Amino acid sequence: MTMARPHRGNALQAEPSLPEVRRQQILDAAEQCFRERGFHGASMADIARTFGMSAGHIYNYFDSKEAIIAGIVERDLADFYRRAGELRGAADLPRAILERVDASVADKLNRSKSALQLEVLAEAGRNPRVAEMVQSVDARVRTVLRRLLQDGLPAGTATRDLDGRIDVLMALFDGLMIRALRHPGISRQQVTRVLRSTIRQLLQS
Repeated sequence: MTMARPHRGNALQAEPSLPEVRRQQILDAAEQCFRERGFHGASMADIARTFGMSAGHIYNYFDSKEAIIAGIVERDLADFYRRAGELRGAADLPRAILERVDASVADKLNRSKSALQLEVLAEAGRNPRVAEMVQSVDARVRTVLRRLLQDGLPAGTATRDLDGRIDVLMALFDGLMIRALRHPGISRQQVTRVLRSTIRQLLQS
């Protein structure tokens, strides 16, 4: 049975309800199945077996595999919102971003996570409904990044081509997912050093 991810919240925040815990456990089981079998190769029955629940019971939480993908995508978006919130209060935004590059590179070079995200993107290329949800999430991420940079960059920093810079930043990290699978021996340390230099230039130019 797949265990739920640790709850991310402060000590005063209410514990998640049992239905929410079950949803997260199902998403964990689905992620494992999608990585191992692909979206089309993994059935609801496979997910149910991995979770240790009947397929019929899973339908009480998700009515389709598309709904499960939506849950996975939304969970990743919630993690992004949390990280963006941490950056929003930084006294020196460029420095705070650069300090987090190593952790971001490690995350993108995680082959297991990369394989899952690429599986979702592959399905988006075939399935208009999945494409719509992926594009909607991407738009929300870009909006948050735009506001973050507009509000947090030092006074006098040029903001021309800001949307282009955001797309380049996102492309750099998205591309690491592909590199993780194509080049398993990639040097995380070297990539981090070069990426820090590149991001510094993008934020200052």
